[in-house]
Amino acid sequence: MTAPASPSDPYGVGLAYRFSVHREALAHRHEIDLLEISTEDYLVRERRTYSDPGENLLHEALAHFPCVAHGLSLSIGTVGEPNHPYLDATKRFLAETGMEVFSEHLAFHRADGHDLTMFLAMPFEEASVQWVAENYRFVREELGRSFAIENVTYAFPVPHCPLDEAGFLRRLCEETDCTLLLDVTNVFNNARNHGYDPIEFFDRLPMERVSQMHLAGGHQLPDGRWEDSHSAPVMDEVWPLFDEAVRRAVNARIVILERDSKLKPFSTVMHDIRRAREIFYSHRPFVAPMRATVSFSEKGVTAPDPLATEFAGLRGYQRALMGRIARPDFREAFLKDAPEAVLEYGLTDPLWFQRLVESDGRSIRHFEESWDYFQKEDEEVAKEYERREWAQWAEQLAGGKTGW
Repeated sequence: MTAPASPSDPYGVGLAYRFSVHREALAHRHEIDLLEISTEDYLVRERRTYSDPGENLLHEALAHFPCVAHGLSLSIGTVGEPNHPYLDATKRFLAETGMEVFSEHLAFHRADGHDLTMFLAMPFEEASVQWVAENYRFVREELGRSFAIENVTYAFPVPHCPLDEAGFLRRLCEETDCTLLLDVTNVFNNARNHGYDPIEFFDRLPMERVSQMHLAGGHQLPDGRWEDSHSAPVMDEVWPLFDEAVRRAVNARIVILERDSKLKPFSTVMHDIRRAREIFYSHRPFVAPMRATVSFSEKGVTAPDPLATEFAGLRGYQRALMGRIARPDFREAFLKDAPEAVLEYGLTDPLWFQRLVESDGRSIRHFEESWDYFQKEDEEVAKEYERREWAQWAEQLAGGKTGW
């Protein structure tokens, strides 16, 4: 049994919180050290409506567990204007809940008003390092805290880049005071899908900067690729990798099991929690050690300029890639005359154009098909959301009774 962590200093092995297993989590709080709260569940009205409209479950969870916050929508790699409403809402939510630990994903998924919601890898090169570093410093200033950045499972690496992922993460750590949220399952997936050695990846990663870890389940697709589905137990092959990661990452204080669906029977979730705790505490003291504090003194940090010359190629690449995914008219124009079509997005650099043209076509077609499908689905979801919103208003106006 571990000593309970304080709300301001979470420590141990926990679970990504889902309202559907709220009671089960409370019943096992002697074995679940902490919870990770997805900020989007409470910042996005549609998600709150479907899950915990009055935030009663959230407040009960906060009362019983140390909690950390995890964001999904920052898109820190997007070369564009800051998402001020998202940052303001995140800062307010962190203040209201008292959560001090925050993390986000190192990727981009948004451009020109289109949000893919699936993570795309940053090009592993210096312009990306500098953009993310400047954006990180701005977000850190806005939120009033340093935060951890998570490696993601990505469909394809951008071709013709001088760095690989480990080198890219190392450069980012050299440029900022960020820590890393090391998703071990994502390392496994990328290693299998893109043909590299995960242990060599650890050798080259600044493991001393890892402050948190994720574990998740997934499955292998018929074409042989591994997918990070968050809907299954942790794969057998991931556990030895997790053990090695915990052994090396001596400053990692938090491990979170991510399971977004198929959470019942809850015994399968607890099986992974117990196994992760056994590994974690075999390399760690049972009582949380003193946490090293990170301070920063920069003031008046401004948002990076997305129109700056040094980011022009990266910006044009991102916009044109998103255009290929989200705009049928641009897809058609790109197939007819790609060099002419990309001028719409200011993509004139030959190397960045080559990176776009030679990006994995199969993956891009998959994104296109998924985009078209979910656009239709979103219309139905919006209708259902509107119906639920009206139903809640009706209940409120009727003094808590169903109906008008």
